[in-house]
Amino acid sequence: MHEIRLITAQRVVTAAGVPEKIKEAVESVQNKVISVTIRAHIANTGLIYVAYERSAASAGFGYMLSAGETLTLDVHDIYDGYIDLSKIWIDSAVDGEGISYIAFEVI
Repeated sequence: MHEIRLITAQRVVTAAGVPEKIKEAVESVQNKVISVTIRAHIANTGLIYVAYERSAASAGFGYMLSAGETLTLDVHDIYDGYIDLSKIWIDSAVDGEGISYIAFEVI
């Protein structure tokens, strides 16, 4: 049986057009979550792009979030499945804009 812990963090894209992972750590237990909600900062003036591949986020083909919008990803008992936060990428249409997230981490 696994223990579940609630984690929160923020991430800002330094330069528009250069995608960044929402969590920089290499793949490990600390990246495994069963649910994550990503929210574009309410002060953002441009779009945030969320993708599971760097190229999709950088090309602007990711899931688009306007200021204050959210995206929730959940895993529901799929053979002990999980979402790896180190594989979720974000990009911003404007330098210095970003997201916050809240997740249930498996530890």
